[in-house]
Amino acid sequence: MTEYLDAQGYEQTKVKLADLERREAEIAARTDLAATHREQVLLSYQQMIGQYRRELKLYEAQQQHAAPGA
Repeated sequence: MTEYLDAQGYEQTKVKLADLERREAEIAARTDLAATHREQVLLSYQQMIGQYRRELKLYEAQQQHAAPGA
């Protein structure tokens, strides 16, 4: 079962998402990693980024549903 974010969790998730996206870009630019390893790490980051985005969208949809017309 999915736990829904509260307002504080929403803000924390936005910060975590921004940090993860920054780190993903840094890893993508690295040339000191084996290509296979870098791709595995990036895939993991992309999966987490997708999860964070889904959680944020769910929270936003709940907020819109709770306050229609706002």
